Amino acid sequence: MPPADTTLQQSIAAHQAGRLEEAAAGYRQILGISPEDPDALHFLGLLQFQRGDAQAALQLIGQSLRSAPDNPHAWNNLANMLTVAGHSSDAQKAYRRVISLAPDSAEAYYNLALSLRDDGEPGQVVHFLQQAIVRSPNFFRAYETLAMLCYRLGDTGGAAETYRVWSLRDPDNAKARHMAAATSGANVPPRAADEYVRLVFDSVAQGFDRNLKNLGYRAPELVATALAEHAETRGAPLAVLDAGCGTGLCGPLVRRLCSSLVGVDLSPQMLELARERGSYDDLVVGELCGFMDSRADTFDAIVSADTLVYFGAIDNALAAANNALRPGGVFIATFEALPGEGEEGYRIEIHGRYAHRESYLRQALVEAGFERIQLTRQTLRQERLQDVIGYVAVASKPLL
Repeated sequence: MPPADTTLQQSIAAHQAGRLEEAAAGYRQILGISPEDPDALHFLGLLQFQRGDAQAALQLIGQSLRSAPDNPHAWNNLANMLTVAGHSSDAQKAYRRVISLAPDSAEAYYNLALSLRDDGEPGQVVHFLQQAIVRSPNFFRAYETLAMLCYRLGDTGGAAETYRVWSLRDPDNAKARHMAAATSGANVPPRAADEYVRLVFDSVAQGFDRNLKNLGYRAPELVATALAEHAETRGAPLAVLDAGCGTGLCGPLVRRLCSSLVGVDLSPQMLELARERGSYDDLVVGELCGFMDSRADTFDAIVSADTLVYFGAIDNALAAANNALRPGGVFIATFEALPGEGEEGYRIEIHGRYAHRESYLRQALVEAGFERIQLTRQTLRQERLQDVIGYVAVASKPLL
């Protein structure tokens, strides 16, 4: 029989390779000889948690810690399990124990911050996220979490500084670059980079609809209402493009008006959710301007709910939309309104989206070849308990 150390290493290797039965047998072999072996108990506990047996996992990790109470890795894994099980208070105690044993553990500070965030303790969350960054200056998840928290708390200066440092540390990260520009006003791109949009929406896809519902999101209903009004004048079903369709919130609202409904979006994860709705005849992963440029005279209507808020300069997008519409077709889109007075046509806001001035929108639509332009001021959603005011733009491509 191989020595216990050899058996443990072989079992860990099997565990990491996904051969769970082999790994479990090895851990139990060690425990048959040494029932209180802390490492075998620890790793068998992790394996049981992977198998979905949380109760057994917690018992095994607890037993391991009674044998080796100063093992920070076991305490950290216990805290993670307690977090998943919903025992946040016990998890926080375990994370604090990790920090006392391993003061340089950035991961423990970060995990404690996340647990406290869920319990509504923002001051401590900020402190522990900052501590995680001090201990690991390239801990990029901590920068993102801290910046987003600062924004939600109204600390725009803290958000700007965090994004600035993150973008310097991680210059190839599209989100860090974009949000550093949004919060500082420096090096602002004329539109959000495709990589940024894809990263953001792939990451939020699963909770997207729920989050927007909590924000009183109205853009899909507003564009659907405008499309229904247009369809009444046409008297026939329409070939419709949902430009930037996301999870397909517009689909069920406009399907009855459509002879065909096509959606295009940069985020594959969002499109998977749109596909589950069953409203679309076709869904395409792609950049919407390029897609519309490749579909000349194809659609009777284009709807776009909160997609062009990721464009500052909109001339290319509007020209592509005009190209994709048949003569007499209608373009319907939402934009966020740029508040205050000024000559600038658009501006990036600290949340990373662009706001547009009404005069700029009208001029851009005319220059793109549209007519019968209507801009209706509406509340699109709420953000930080404030109404987000925008426009529903409706414009027609001239008949030949």
